[in-house]
Amino acid sequence: MIKTNALILFFATILLQFCPSSPESKGFEEISNFGNNPGGLKGFLYTPENATANAPLVVVLHGCLQDATEIARLSDWNELAEEHGFLVLYPQQKSLNNFNNCFNWFVPEDIHKGSGEALSIRQMVAYVAANNKIDENRIYVTGISAGGAMAAVMLATYPEVFRAGAVMAGIPYAAALDMPTGFKAMRGEVVQSSEEWEAKVREQNQGFTGAYPTLAIFQGTDDPAVNFINADELVKQWAALFDINPNEPAEVKILETNAKVKRSTFKDSSGAPVLLRYDLDSLGHAIAVDPGDGPQQGGEEGQFAKDVDFFSSYWAAVFFGLVEE
Repeated sequence: MIKTNALILFFATILLQFCPSSPESKGFEEISNFGNNPGGLKGFLYTPENATANAPLVVVLHGCLQDATEIARLSDWNELAEEHGFLVLYPQQKSLNNFNNCFNWFVPEDIHKGSGEALSIRQMVAYVAANNKIDENRIYVTGISAGGAMAAVMLATYPEVFRAGAVMAGIPYAAALDMPTGFKAMRGEVVQSSEEWEAKVREQNQGFTGAYPTLAIFQGTDDPAVNFINADELVKQWAALFDINPNEPAEVKILETNAKVKRSTFKDSSGAPVLLRYDLDSLGHAIAVDPGDGPQQGGEEGQFAKDVDFFSSYWAAVFFGLVEE
């Protein structure tokens, strides 16, 4: 069904036109018959040559005006998978659902547990798990922009599925329930208390008693599309779920190798790091990349990917426990 309220230009004054390429051109395997697919999405799986039984799985969600191939090319998640032996799942939006290929993080039917696009992504994960014998205790999700907002949706609606997530230039869960409030959220005009943010997540998981996924937040301080305030609000939402103070990180440091990157680490009562926040100067609205062959380098520059000498996919993988720093 066409979601007419999602046909408005999502980043009308900011994003450029882009023509998606075919995921098959990169050797991805399209998956099908993964469920009734209420959100009408497509899915592509990347399996590295060295994948073994009980391999971890990373779900990567593209941004607006992108597709699976483009986010894979820019982020180098496939290259990390080849080196470290995990699988990568790329859900992909259809223009029938959203004219600009944005995941509909602001449409109620798509962000509630058991419905819409969120359920489609959950069905893809279940299909991959059933057909590849992955380690279901090591499933992770990340995304950029609308994909970052959708990553927050997946963490909030299916905490029993995901162990951790990384939201890049994203939005807190349920910050918007339609297009106008979506634009307000992007501008940083949706500010709520920690308790209000927490309630939106817990409402989706009544009866859930397990631990919520840990979260890493990557946000450009000068992002013109997703205001920096959204990182503050995401911290408040996730800190509340872990019963920690969003204003008192256990550690704040400027990375020795890059003065543009400030990392704040929040720990739970046991001393475990459960929430990281990376503030990146001069990034704009993009994922941070550091092209090169060094052990902590990767990614490619392009639309919505900027070289700031910081390979965000690598650091997300470190947070997930897939890569040793």
